[in-house]
Amino acid sequence: MDYEYEPEGCFRNVFRSFVCVVLTLLLGMQVFMYFGGPQDAMEGDFTDIKYVVMQLTHGLTEVNRKHERLQNEMARISSALPAVAAAAGRARDALEPSQHIPSHSFDVQDYDRQMADFALETAGARVIDTGDTIEHIIYESPVGWVLHVITSLLCRECLGANAIITPGTLPGECWAFKGSRGEATIKLLGTVRVTGVSLEHIPPHISPTREISSAPRLFQIEGLEYRSDPYPHDFGTFEYDRDGKPIQYFEVMHVPQKGYNLIRIKIYSNWGNSVYTCVYRVRIHGELVTGNTPHKTVKDDDLLIENE
Repeated sequence: MDYEYEPEGCFRNVFRSFVCVVLTLLLGMQVFMYFGGPQDAMEGDFTDIKYVVMQLTHGLTEVNRKHERLQNEMARISSALPAVAAAAGRARDALEPSQHIPSHSFDVQDYDRQMADFALETAGARVIDTGDTIEHIIYESPVGWVLHVITSLLCRECLGANAIITPGTLPGECWAFKGSRGEATIKLLGTVRVTGVSLEHIPPHISPTREISSAPRLFQIEGLEYRSDPYPHDFGTFEYDRDGKPIQYFEVMHVPQKGYNLIRIKIYSNWGNSVYTCVYRVRIHGELVTGNTPHKTVKDDDLLIENE
C-alpha cells in the first residue's frame, strides 16, 4: 500500500493566504496612520506588526515540523505493511483446517515419488472383490466375446479391476464398468492407518473424444476388517473434479484409531456418461502399522476377483 503526499497541503495554503491578508491589512493601516496619525502611534503599530509577524512565523515553522513528522510516520507504516501482510498469511495457513483442502500441492508429473501408495500392485497389493459390478467390455466379434469368457474363467486376475492399482494411465488403461455405480475391494500391502486417498483420471486433452464424462464423480472410501465386514469404517465421501488436476488428493474425513488392510472404494456417480465409468488409478496413503495382524485372516480363495 503506497501513500502519496502533496508538497503543499490545503491547510498550509490557507494558513499562508491568511498571513498575506493580515500583513496586507496591517501594512495598509500603517500607511494610513503614517500620513494621517501621530508619530508615536505609528511606532507602536510597527512594534505590534513585528510581534504579529514573529508569531505567524513561529506558527508556520511548527506546522512544517508537524507535517514532516507525520510524513515520516506514514512512510514507516507503509514500509511495515508488506511484512504484516505476509505474517497474516502465514497465520491464516497455519490455522486453516487441513481437511478443507480439496487437492494436494505435489507435482502431478512425479506424484508417485512424493507420496507412498499402499495400494500399489507392484508392491504387493491386489483387488480381491468387485461386488455386483459388471465390467464393460466392447465385443468386436463373437470370437472376442468367447476369448473374454475363457480368460475370465482361467485368469481371474488379468487386466480388469486390477488396473486401478497398476501404474500407467494412458487412454484406455483403466477399469471400465457398466453404468455409473461400482465398487472394488483392495487388499493393501500391509495394515495401514489411512490418512488420504488419491483418484486419477486422464485429462481431456489426451482423451480421443476430448471429454471425460466417464470420470468418477462422487465416491466413498471404507475400511474393512474382513471382506464381508458388515460394519465398515467410513473414511468419507468425496467428489472428483473433472476440471481439476488429473491426480486429486483427498484427506480422509474420519481418521481411524487403528489400521486396515482392506479398503473398499464405492463409485456412486460419474460426470454424465450413461454407458460406462472408467477408474484409472486409486492410491491409498497413510502410515504402515507394524506389529499388528488383521482381525480375520484372509484365505487364499478370498484373493480372487469376484463378479467381474
